[in-house]
Parts: sequence; structure tokens; C-alpha cells
Amino acid sequence: MDAHEARPQRNRMHLDIAVPHDQAEARIAAALAAGGTLVSDAHAPRWWVLADAEGNEACVATCVGRE
Repeated sequence: MDAHEARPQRNRMHLDIAVPHDQAEARIAAALAAGGTLVSDAHAPRWWVLADAEGNEACVATCVGRE
């Protein structure tokens, strides 16, 4: 789903998790292995959007590409 598309319901929660860039891939892989899904990597390596089984989103963010 594109960030600009209407959503059928709002997230009950949304987390932004800042991690060192060298840990981002491992954190994302762990979330996917635990049943999460990748919603968007359009802004990688600045951030990735993941979702749990209920559609609650979390962004894994790094400082790469930020000024």
C-alpha cells in the first residue's frame, strides 16, 4: 500500500525505532522472521516501514541520508 493511499483503518500504534545503520538489516530480518511484513523500502536506507499481522506499522530508521 502506498503511503498516500487511503487505509481501511488507522494503526492502533506506530513505532519509530532508530538503530545504527550497521544493525538495520539484522533488525529488519528479525522482524520479518517473527512474522512481520515489509510495507515499504522506498526511503531506505533512511527508513523502512514494517507491519505486524494486525497491520500496525513500525519504521526502522537510521541516520544515513539525513542532514
